[in-house]
Amino acid sequence: MTVTLPAVRPPTNDTEERLLDAALTLFAAKGYEAASVREIIEATGVTRPVLYYYCSSKEDLFKRLVHWKHDEAYRELGRIVTETTGCANRLRAIMRGTFAFCAADPRVPRVMFQTAFGPPIPGISEFLAEVAKLRFLLIHHVMQDGLDAAELEGGDAASLALIFCCLMDQHINIFARLPTPKKRLTPELADGLVSVFLHGVGSGKRVRVDLPPFAADG
Repeated sequence: MTVTLPAVRPPTNDTEERLLDAALTLFAAKGYEAASVREIIEATGVTRPVLYYYCSSKEDLFKRLVHWKHDEAYRELGRIVTETTGCANRLRAIMRGTFAFCAADPRVPRVMFQTAFGPPIPGISEFLAEVAKLRFLLIHHVMQDGLDAAELEGGDAASLALIFCCLMDQHINIFARLPTPKKRLTPELADGLVSVFLHGVGSGKRVRVDLPPFAADG
């Protein structure tokens, strides 16, 4: 299976980076539809013509910042899949890398989750589905290799990839919204969750999770 990775598209200069960063902050705080172009312009300290020099619309700006944050990360996941041997090692590396990426800038997963799982937005929802599909295909590739090598059993590659993504993404979705996500989305948690995926909760392998207050109080 061949997965075509995106070309990396970093900002061309400091002004564009500030524009993308301000848009990311506002989209993360207010959501895509509630954040206005005027607010983004004011937060960046530029004029409307400057914004439209770099992006043709708010939709184009949103897509640009998603590419800015994800293209290199997805290429890194592709490198991991290519260079790491063994299904378990590849899955641990993917989850560790994804946790580190999301913890480094929690605004990114906040934007992605609240936009992807909110009301459909024409042009945006389809775009995010394509972005998510790329990562899913990479993980699907690992699962298929694991099945072919008899390192995995008990399902088809698509089902196993979906289970893995749900396990990983639910932790990201919760912990990226809480204080100090770097202390929560740890390599140790990633390894523990992969062990749960591979061996089940009845295996005796322990997982350490720093529970959010609402769960700990229950």
